[in-house]
Amino acid sequence: MRKRRLSVFLNHKLQQSKLSTLMVTCFIAFNLLLVSVIVWLAYQSFSAVTFTEISKARLALLNESTRRGFDFITGVTGTAYSLASNRELSNLLETKGTGRLTQIHQRREVSKILDHTVVVSEGITSVELYTDAFNGVTVTLADRIYSVDTIAGDSWFAALEQADAAWVPLRENESGQSLIGYAQRIFDSRGGTVAYVLIRLSRADIVRRFADMPMVLDGQVLLVDTAGNVVMQMGDGDARVTSGEESSFINGASKRVSSINASIEASSEASAADESKPVVDSAWIQEHVEHGEDGFEVVSGKSGGAQLVLYSRPAMLQWRLVQTIPVHTLLSPVRQAGWQVLGIAVLGLLFSVVLAYLFVRRIVRPLRQLIKRMRQLEKGDFNTRVQLSFTEEYAHLAYGFNHMASKLTELMDQVKEESRAKREAQTGLLEAQIKPHFLYNTLDMIHWRALDYEAKDISRMIVQLSKLLRIGLSGGRLFIRVRDELEHARCYVSIQSERLPFSIDYHEQIDPRVRGCYIPKIILQPFIENAVMHGHPREGKLRIQVDMREMDGIDPPSKIIICIKDNGKGLPEGWKLEGTTGIGIRNVHQRIQLYCGAGYGVDLCAGDLGGVEVTITLPRIETEEQLNLWLGGENE
Repeated sequence: MRKRRLSVFLNHKLQQSKLSTLMVTCFIAFNLLLVSVIVWLAYQSFSAVTFTEISKARLALLNESTRRGFDFITGVTGTAYSLASNRELSNLLETKGTGRLTQIHQRREVSKILDHTVVVSEGITSVELYTDAFNGVTVTLADRIYSVDTIAGDSWFAALEQADAAWVPLRENESGQSLIGYAQRIFDSRGGTVAYVLIRLSRADIVRRFADMPMVLDGQVLLVDTAGNVVMQMGDGDARVTSGEESSFINGASKRVSSINASIEASSEASAADESKPVVDSAWIQEHVEHGEDGFEVVSGKSGGAQLVLYSRPAMLQWRLVQTIPVHTLLSPVRQAGWQVLGIAVLGLLFSVVLAYLFVRRIVRPLRQLIKRMRQLEKGDFNTRVQLSFTEEYAHLAYGFNHMASKLTELMDQVKEESRAKREAQTGLLEAQIKPHFLYNTLDMIHWRALDYEAKDISRMIVQLSKLLRIGLSGGRLFIRVRDELEHARCYVSIQSERLPFSIDYHEQIDPRVRGCYIPKIILQPFIENAVMHGHPREGKLRIQVDMREMDGIDPPSKIIICIKDNGKGLPEGWKLEGTTGIGIRNVHQRIQLYCGAGYGVDLCAGDLGGVEVTITLPRIETEEQLNLWLGGENE
């Protein structure tokens, strides 16, 4: 029900709308939809291509940053190796069998070597030595030589016993900085472990390596070890060693790598830790970096925003960088370009609307002219015409309108002519009826006078003439039944038989179904009269045959066909109905077409055996109701 009401409402509104308004509205809607789809598809395609290219560029930059940023590893490992292979340091650590003063001197020399290494090595926070060679020596000045027991309780120390060197996580020192370090064993001349050197690196030292690399520290940058564990997180205003993650150690350039666990205290601010929490966890990193390739992927961020995660190829020690950047940050220039394109599209749409309005106005102008001429035609101005337009369709419309107006003018003139002819025919019929009426009364009186004198021939002729005139009068009706028309024809033949020098052989063959039908009156007598007056039969006897039959039909309906034949001398050469000067035949033909239509009438031709053959076609009218429908009440 609602749909029907809506449909009715829309149809009502459309009927009240102008064509120009509908065309401009449809054009705007179509263009708006088309522009929206094109802009949206172009933006999506451009964004996808641009995002891919930016991601590839960022990945290439991240790989370069990984390669350059981890160059310091070579220096750290080289420093540790130089200390481990320093024969002087190895000899100083040989304290077995030496006195206390000698050990003090050796310890001071070792401390100088460590201090000198810190000075000459860039990016190293401190160098510490762990050995039991100087456990029996007490020093008054602080140095960086400690007992092995100091690190024996650390989780990574047990694993270091199985390797020559390793990168290890370190707890915060006194300065509050979380460090990572590189531990290296020092061997004596007999191959035994005499000490452990630990080179400490602060997070500032590591971050400084990437400070001069543009765009690397956008978003978050994770330092990931061999096993895929996050060693340090940089970016978002923070750089620290992650808590609760495993790190790894490396046995030189060719030593095997094994994972170790390090527990470092969490940040004191829980909210700050949540904000700087990595977008991806260790499981995701391990899954994507296990094949040693680089790549990127879009993942869902912590606040629902998409994040681009890039992971570089592994550098030295198989460490790598993992960078996470918000997608909206990368696509902000693309969005700005998209708004610019949208603005240009809107301007183009407005310009196209103006052009569409001017174009539609030009198209609708011939229709408005046609409507104006139609209103003039409604007011009765049949001489109005429409100028031919510039398009084929409007030219057809203009031609059709002009043809219709011309046809209406012709039909109006034809109707006027038919009305005039109808009035003249009615007037002539009335005048003709007046004369027979007077003659009928006079003849009736003559009939009785002839009987007084016993002149029966004259009386019989007068009776036939009276019937003839009575049927012709017919009370002023235009149509009579077939039986009355046949009686009228017989009376005329009877009268003519009394006066002509030759005899008349008159026959009728009538279909019983048509005897009660209505036909125009006095349509047989003029043709019988022509046969009598102009036939001049060679045989001395005039034969007249009248046939009536019904011809069935659906469209057009059933008809009555009347055929009148004679054996006279026939029609003159070149005779045509349109050119005849006789009143009777033309009068019958015009009356039939006037009352019955152009599809009915009279047709004359030469007979097969000589003479004239007349064919009259009439509609089959059985009842008074049908007759009134044909004549519009004029027969009453």
